[in-house]
Amino acid sequence: MLVDQDTALAAYGQVRGRLTELLGDVADDTAAATVVPGCPAWSVTDTVAHLTGACLDIVEGNLEGVGTAAWADSQVARYSELGLAGLLERWAQVGPVVESLAAGFPLAAASQFVFDATTHEQDIRGALGRPGARDAESVLVGLGFMEVAIDSFVRSTGLPTLGVISPSWSILAGEGVAKVTVEAPTFELFRSFGGRRSTEQLLALSWSGDAAPYLRIFDESPLELRDEPLVE
Repeated sequence: MLVDQDTALAAYGQVRGRLTELLGDVADDTAAATVVPGCPAWSVTDTVAHLTGACLDIVEGNLEGVGTAAWADSQVARYSELGLAGLLERWAQVGPVVESLAAGFPLAAASQFVFDATTHEQDIRGALGRPGARDAESVLVGLGFMEVAIDSFVRSTGLPTLGVISPSWSILAGEGVAKVTVEAPTFELFRSFGGRRSTEQLLALSWSGDAAPYLRIFDESPLELRDEPLVE
């Protein structure tokens, strides 16, 4: 279920606060040299450049291609040269401005914004070997955005109703009683359906029924299944 915009942007602020604290003792050269396994084309610096650049683009109205890989890559190209310290300074300036615009976000876009930021928070944590915030409010907000996508996929393809079950988040995608279920820890579902796991890893979750048809959701999504497993 999608949360309201104020709740979503408050969760975003918590992501920004956690990452700012996490990265406060990371040197610029270390951040630039540390590859992020969750998005291996980027370093830690690049990832923060995307997070900061997304806020700058929203404030400046640069929304052509918003949410696409090209939009994110352009932020990396424009802002990575600031270095980690410079990026965190800019994010501290522009982040609160974006958070204050909550009412202007479309409902789904607000949760998608949190989903993206939370995904990259976990990417950065994985790159630095500093796990945490796996049960944060932002994870549940991001899962609410994913719920809409999963439900829409199941209904549009006519697949049997899918039950997705975890300790903190469960959904019924489709109509009626679940014919197929998948069960896993909440954080694992967030990363699995958020494009940070391989086909092998998704199939290894606790499924009842045939999982393969449901993995086709990635065929219609900008998110992709990884070629190699990512263990966090």
